[in-house]
Amino acid sequence: MASQGGPRPGGHERAVGASERAYRFLLRAYPRGLRDGYGDEMARCFRDLCREALEGGGGSGLAALWARALPELLCTALKERSTMLDRNAYRSVVGVALATAFMLLIPLLAMQITDEVAWNVFDFVFAGALIFGTGLTYVLVARKAGNTAYRFAVGVALAAAFLLVWGNAAVGITDSGADLMFLWVPAVGIIGAIIARFQPRGMARAMMATALAQASVAVIALVAGIVPAYNSAFEVLGITGFYVALFVGSALSFRHAGRGRTPAGAGQEG
Repeated sequence: MASQGGPRPGGHERAVGASERAYRFLLRAYPRGLRDGYGDEMARCFRDLCREALEGGGGSGLAALWARALPELLCTALKERSTMLDRNAYRSVVGVALATAFMLLIPLLAMQITDEVAWNVFDFVFAGALIFGTGLTYVLVARKAGNTAYRFAVGVALAAAFLLVWGNAAVGITDSGADLMFLWVPAVGIIGAIIARFQPRGMARAMMATALAQASVAVIALVAGIVPAYNSAFEVLGITGFYVALFVGSALSFRHAGRGRTPAGAGQEG
């Protein structure tokens, strides 16, 4: 016999079915791995609880069950998501740190073999910060995108920025004053990426602006006549063309990624 004020027995299964479908939808809040492993079992358990609630208390009993289950589900899902992100972030940081340490071993060992390599503490700190920062930026930005073209574009842009900063810090393209101008070029890309919120089409425009900034700085340096003896005008144009090509290539890849409508920061489901 149905409980007083509750739905008729024939309506119990419809209510149970609707509750189960809603619960399965809410389970999407959990990480995909956990959802695939335990989602069906959790849904079946909730379905049985719904039947018991309807038989014992009718619609009020089902509402009370949802009042208990919904906050618990959302809190648990948030906790699992946070744990997963913390674990992945920790692995990423450790991986990039180990790769940075390995790369710094190369000049350190070279110093023991030849006198041509003479790095001081500042050189190692600068190189370590640059390598670690570039690697970590790629991991944090590119790993969130499910689009291969987007990841490739991020890699090309970061490689160009890394080589530009490293080249100016090591030997310079022009003289020391103009080198500082070239170091503003990556800043254009960073500002543009922030304005674009890392969306593919906005990133494409940011990379084109960065390529234009790179070319403009070279033209200004040549017109001002601040090219040193070890860099001819032809060499400055050649080096500049190389960087411009990288930034333009990155822009084209971002544009291709935008056609796939996979924005950065919108990772794969789960």
